[in-house]
Amino acid sequence: MQASLDAGVTTHAWCWRVTRTDDALFGFTDHDRDLEFAGLIYRAGSGFGGAEAESALGLAPSQTDLAGALDDAVLSEADLAAGLWGGARVECWRVDWSDPELRVLVSTGELGEVRRLDGRFEAELLGLAHRLERQTGRVFTRRCDARLGDGRCGVSPEHPDFATGCDQRFATCRDRFANTVKFRGFPHMVGNDLLQASAASETIRDGGSRGLNS
Repeated sequence: MQASLDAGVTTHAWCWRVTRTDDALFGFTDHDRDLEFAGLIYRAGSGFGGAEAESALGLAPSQTDLAGALDDAVLSEADLAAGLWGGARVECWRVDWSDPELRVLVSTGELGEVRRLDGRFEAELLGLAHRLERQTGRVFTRRCDARLGDGRCGVSPEHPDFATGCDQRFATCRDRFANTVKFRGFPHMVGNDLLQASAASETIRDGGSRGLNS
């Protein structure tokens, strides 16, 4: 591979190995004919390709764009609408099309937002470092983190007070909607003053709800 690069005239093409969120596997290439290696055929003629990547030192997520034609045999409107391509894992390979066994894995990433426009798709290809920006798990707060009327809340839009909205406080959930069994907050959490208190403190309060005497 390095020898062909050093020669100045190369027979290289880009190949993309895409594993969708439902584990379906697809291959694409910007070469003018299909290529095959590692048990997968990389289809030519799909228009699948990438722009110049943006990257930075450190853990900042790198990003580039991918685009291609919407082909019902591979990239159908229905699959895009169902979200099967968002989050797909992408491997970018540099391949010698005269001998596909000569290849190198250049980068890996995930498809971000997928957009449809005039029979084509466009998508962000995000480096794996973007996972560090994801919020995982729940935030423990006194207020509810559900939205009024969603599946976690359960209040019906036909409730007489639904139009008044909800401020996510426990008292509102209890008094306005009688829905405390589905309250998604932690109203009895202690405050920071109690958590940070030392044994020498005379009186510490956690927002006025409890007291602690040394």
